[in-house]
Amino acid sequence: MAWFYNVLMFVIAIYCASCNGWEKDSTCPLVCTCQLQHLTETSIYRFMQKDKTHSIYVEPGPFENNEVLYDETLDSIDLLDPNKNIAVRSATCILQTETDPLELIDSLSPNTESLTLIQAYQSGNKTIRFSWLSRFEKLISLELIGPTIFHKDAVTHLLCHIDYALENLNYLNLERVLVQNSKEQIQSFLDVIKENENVTFEYVQKTNSIHPLTIVKKNAPEAEEDIVPYNVFKEERKSKGEIPLFIGFRKLNLLRITNCELSTIHWEMFDGLNKLEYLILEKNNLTYIPAFAFYGTPNLKTLSLAHNKLLDIEITDLAGLLQLEYLDLTYNNFTQLSELSFPPFPKLKLANFANNPINIIFPNTFAVMNTTDSLIIGSQDIGLVLLPNSFIGLQMLRSLTVNNIQVPLLKRDLFVGMPQLKQMTLTGNIKQIEFDTFQEVHNLDTLILSNCHIQNISMDGFLGLRSLKYLDLSKNELEYIPSGIFDDLLNIKELYLNENKFKTLPRDIFSKIHPKMLRLNENPWHCTCQMSEWKPIIASRIKQKYVKGCDFSQDKGLGCLENRVDFKYVYDMKISPKCAEPEQYKNWSVFHAMRKILKCPDYKPKLKKHSSSIRNSTISPDIDKNTNSLEVSTLAAIIKPKYNKKIRAKLRKMKYLKYKLKTHSVPTSKFKTEEEDPGSSDANDVSNDLSSFMVQSEENNQLDNQIIGLPKMANYKKL
Repeated sequence: MAWFYNVLMFVIAIYCASCNGWEKDSTCPLVCTCQLQHLTETSIYRFMQKDKTHSIYVEPGPFENNEVLYDETLDSIDLLDPNKNIAVRSATCILQTETDPLELIDSLSPNTESLTLIQAYQSGNKTIRFSWLSRFEKLISLELIGPTIFHKDAVTHLLCHIDYALENLNYLNLERVLVQNSKEQIQSFLDVIKENENVTFEYVQKTNSIHPLTIVKKNAPEAEEDIVPYNVFKEERKSKGEIPLFIGFRKLNLLRITNCELSTIHWEMFDGLNKLEYLILEKNNLTYIPAFAFYGTPNLKTLSLAHNKLLDIEITDLAGLLQLEYLDLTYNNFTQLSELSFPPFPKLKLANFANNPINIIFPNTFAVMNTTDSLIIGSQDIGLVLLPNSFIGLQMLRSLTVNNIQVPLLKRDLFVGMPQLKQMTLTGNIKQIEFDTFQEVHNLDTLILSNCHIQNISMDGFLGLRSLKYLDLSKNELEYIPSGIFDDLLNIKELYLNENKFKTLPRDIFSKIHPKMLRLNENPWHCTCQMSEWKPIIASRIKQKYVKGCDFSQDKGLGCLENRVDFKYVYDMKISPKCAEPEQYKNWSVFHAMRKILKCPDYKPKLKKHSSSIRNSTISPDIDKNTNSLEVSTLAAIIKPKYNKKIRAKLRKMKYLKYKLKTHSVPTSKFKTEEEDPGSSDANDVSNDLSSFMVQSEENNQLDNQIIGLPKMANYKKL
């Protein structure tokens, strides 16, 4: 751990050195908060982490404190990454009604490295010019955030004029602002373009809005669109001055323009941004993407065009993004995808097309995404039709999510081309699952088919899925599943059959598998002794997420970056399956009915394990004689309320046993207890004659006061 300690000391030294300089030369205005921050603590850093989040399957339901979750992977912060370990002098200011933005900016320290300006509600129009920020030579992060209620007709606006290039700026976030470009930036761009005499400009019109521009070579074949000479282009652009440009922002790494009423983008907006890795253009009014719009960002890794109005996407629209890893096109208006939709993405990891009205995916659509790791597609409003070979080419795909799928019969040829698939989630309308459906994706470890209206499953529907750990068939319309359907699931850990229409199941359907959790609740069960193989300790469990704190005992927490999230299986009687038939057993626990009413001879439930303090306790001859009865009541108080009746019953029985063993030497065979069902009430099973020994002589009371634990009754058999 020596290297880790050295790195930590180095980071602290940077903090301290920067902090001293910040305190000496800065006076913070009253409307601002000035502090020294780690870069990972700044608000803009959350946009850099957005693409690294992992989706977690959460079972919706009434148990808010007991969420059912599948395993998730967590990314820790890399302390050795220099870009994430710099301490920055940050200032966060509120633009109030009486605030003059220029005076506020002039009052800040010129050593400011991270600046956030937030406009207050109904504070009047405010204007921020980038030329005002030129005094901050070390500025690397800038955020301009307009009022919460934002639209063109609103009374209050935050106007942003990009009239100066902030060459050292790394991170720029513009949210709910009106972006305007000055003629100075237009002229700077034209001067750069004029240096290249082999370039003309081509109008490409898709709508009646402003024409986007695309660079083409002079010797390119003649196109149907008009070719515009450079001098005409120059005069038009100088007169309009409408396009926001970032020419000169050479070090820009993250650019976010969100909810800014942006309706058109052009290639010249992003030309020359060679270091840009994150481009987020969410919640705007974009209706189309011009060809080669992002050709000036060759190192772009994350592109988000979510929450726009894009109607179509063509192969040239995203051309040139050879380093792209995360693509987010959610909440747009795409209606179909085909092999002409996307250019090659040799490094793409995640492609998210969710919540688009896509109704069909043609074969070979994703053939150019042969390195993609995760794919999400489908909308809740429009049904999606899959054709054979729709996913062919996704050789490295590990996670597939398809929402609102419309396939009457789920067949094998729908999943061809994904040999490495590990997780698959399908929702929608699937009436039947054919035999050997998942043979092409036999490496699955998670299969979620919840809320799919499934009615029938072939006996060999899950054949070959020997690596499967999580199978979710909840919220369907299943009334019957054939015997042996789960026999191939040798490694299954969690099986969800809840919220279906089951009345009975084949007797030995679970005989070949050994899950840690089996959900059978919310079904109209007809209770019989045929359910004798069901184990209450498995069928009454939920999966609970908890925070596992750092262990400070060994290295004083130096090895802990943050608390870790782990999972455990928790017994909960609320989700035990209940009888619907016969009528006299209605709403009774299945296990209670088998044990108490039906008295099934083959029903042998496992004992429910208590807490370790109760389970591991034994009567020791060296118990402190001064221990009083308050310890017993304190122990009972910390036990969950639903177990209090059981504990009191055990206490009465223990007192009686100790009294008989001490005074009468009664054979222990008379006090053997029967196995207890977790769903039953032990307090009612204790006979009344045991309570008659509750009050004994003073000597016996002193012995009772020595109890400091509550051992199992089986321990007394050994005495």
